[in-house]
Amino acid sequence: MNKLCLAMIIVLCTGAAAAESIHERACAGPPDEAAWHISNLYDCESRTIYIPYHLWTGMAWDGRKDSPCMHKAYNNFLVNNRSETVIRGPETWTHPKTGETLQIWVREKVRGHKVQYFVCHERGIGRVYDSRRERFARVGRCKFPAGHGWKVGERRECRSTAIEITQVDLDNDGLLAGLEFKYFSRGRLDHVYRYVPQQGMTNAWKQ
Repeated sequence: MNKLCLAMIIVLCTGAAAAESIHERACAGPPDEAAWHISNLYDCESRTIYIPYHLWTGMAWDGRKDSPCMHKAYNNFLVNNRSETVIRGPETWTHPKTGETLQIWVREKVRGHKVQYFVCHERGIGRVYDSRRERFARVGRCKFPAGHGWKVGERRECRSTAIEITQVDLDNDGLLAGLEFKYFSRGRLDHVYRYVPQQGMTNAWKQ
């Protein structure tokens, strides 16, 4: 049996051995009742991971994977230890291009003029509005991996975007400690992001 890659108190699962390491940790014994435990997030039969939508908002999660993806959120956090950001919602918004009435989260920099609107769907969380140059997008893109069916190292297409999870961090108790992924826009690697449960985005590295 392969050993899980270990660094201090954090299990860093990356590269080719990541999928097998996660499978062994999640399926070695009876499921743990903790919401963020890997045995609750991982499906041993399909060998896929469920990524909670609450990981993006930074809100607490009760462990239910069948509840609606849109949930109440108000979170204030720092990205790269300097950029103060707020996520709030849901709010009702009418898409000016399609006429759709949507439930959105608003993501806004505390200092600056960057405002973005996000919606959730079965394949993840996608951006539908960006105040920079007044950009609008249709529902169906992914800026964050959420929901069922994710695998480490497997790139998933999502309209004109794509996401590849590159790293899953577990603490010594098997709880999710962090998630890193590559975000592609129109076939080009755009950013690498890191998220932490009950915090939200902690790092964004432009590529």
